Amino acid sequence: MAENTGFINVPWQQHRLGGRYTRPFPSMSRPKCLGVCSINASRDYVDDASHAGYLAGQPWPELPLDLNDGIEDVIRKPLDHIKRDLEYMLLYIKHHQKELLRKRSSDPGNLFLDTDFITLRGILRQIMCLQYDTNRTFRIKATLLNGSVYMAKEETPEQQWENENMSKKQLDMCSWGFKFEQYLTSAQAQGKPITNVPVNEAEEFMGVYRVNLAGIGILYGAELDCVDSLKPVDFNDPKVLDSLNFVELKTSAFNMNRHQMRSFDSYKSANWWSQSFLVAIDTIYVGLRDAKGLVQKIDKIDARTLNHNKPWNPSAMAWFLEQFLRNLKKLLVTINDPFAVVQVTFQDKRAHYEVLRGPEHQILPDWYRDLLKAAT
Repeated sequence: MAENTGFINVPWQQHRLGGRYTRPFPSMSRPKCLGVCSINASRDYVDDASHAGYLAGQPWPELPLDLNDGIEDVIRKPLDHIKRDLEYMLLYIKHHQKELLRKRSSDPGNLFLDTDFITLRGILRQIMCLQYDTNRTFRIKATLLNGSVYMAKEETPEQQWENENMSKKQLDMCSWGFKFEQYLTSAQAQGKPITNVPVNEAEEFMGVYRVNLAGIGILYGAELDCVDSLKPVDFNDPKVLDSLNFVELKTSAFNMNRHQMRSFDSYKSANWWSQSFLVAIDTIYVGLRDAKGLVQKIDKIDARTLNHNKPWNPSAMAWFLEQFLRNLKKLLVTINDPFAVVQVTFQDKRAHYEVLRGPEHQILPDWYRDLLKAAT
């Protein structure tokens, strides 16, 4: 029987920044995109590709690009948006029951997903990078239902306070990335960007991916910036979907100083690599901006080369994720309670867990639990 509090074993010491690491990359399938959905301006789930974006037809707008243009009218995500992130995955499952839900002859009263984990790419990415950014505190909640573990991000009280008390400058800098996306994307293939309307940060286009990491099946959602295609895309065709060339759009400092370069090499590049790797993205377009938010140059980066001459190691990051997921599921199987929620806090090179019970801690709504009960 598991204790109500304790620590989950993860290999914090397996690799240090700049150190040697020789363990080969774990076996892993190529991330496969199963389908897409959208989140509209009201943060409601929409089961289509209505918010998909295309990489704009070139030439792009003339440089410099002013990332502050129209920033007074920007529509930002609600502060509590993290609380609903997992819900969008559950709604996707609801709308795609025939493709995803299965019956077991040994358990005819319940439906199950043929995967070990259901979560979001952002959670996987942050876990992969934690061993290098040891000053970061990160918290998740997880629960086991019908053989699958569901993971959602949870803000600590300190993080919640920081987000609620961001300065205008901090908020504006967060919005720069969204404005850069507006400059480089279009709603139609080979279209031109429309930049004279307010940026709506609440809208999203999400892909749903499946991967197998060393025998661990993972189903996860990932917000996608745009697709690079000269022709309109049929997002409902599975063969087309799996062959699409999605690209990532980022902003970064122009003419980085020594401190900024060290931070990029040690942390930001690891985040960029893992984020792209988890959705099989090869190309990143980076808007290099000055301190005033003016993009002076646009670079094209091959994401597969981001780890070259960096102090972090992709193999170590993948093994860190694999060990955590494997040990988390073992813990939840031992607890053996579909209403038990394990809260994991990564802090000070430890993964402390606490078992929570009660309706206020649940991450799965009642309607979803009812969905996984087979009709008799």
